[in-house]
Amino acid sequence: MTIRRAAGLCVALACLGFAGPASATGKFDGSAPMLCAVTAINECTADGKCERTAPQTGNNLPTFMRINIQTRTLSAEDGRKTEIKASSVVDGQLMLQGIENGKAWNMVIGTESGRWGGSVTEDDGSFALFGACTLP
Repeated sequence: MTIRRAAGLCVALACLGFAGPASATGKFDGSAPMLCAVTAINECTADGKCERTAPQTGNNLPTFMRINIQTRTLSAEDGRKTEIKASSVVDGQLMLQGIENGKAWNMVIGTESGRWGGSVTEDDGSFALFGACTLP
């Protein structure tokens, strides 16, 4: 019984050793899939007029998105998907970029907090989006 406990303790300590460096980068570093909610949207037109809107109020933006860095996809709850063209962690923030249907998008996710800001931009306007992510 004592040998079993010692072996179990060694395995537990070894696992903690492996988990240490990964957790040091933050839990929202893209190493696991995330579910992200849009909490605020500002819509701006090319003439500089901006208006705050709620998610799903007169726009085609999703309220919830799933981000999976391993499969390089950002997908909405309605089944739409887009490819994540670039991703990197810089100064404690996960940076994501992509393009879809004549629009460029980006997201910056705090690796510790899961809070994020991003934009969707086209030639005649843009959306500034804000929200928070969780690990499902």
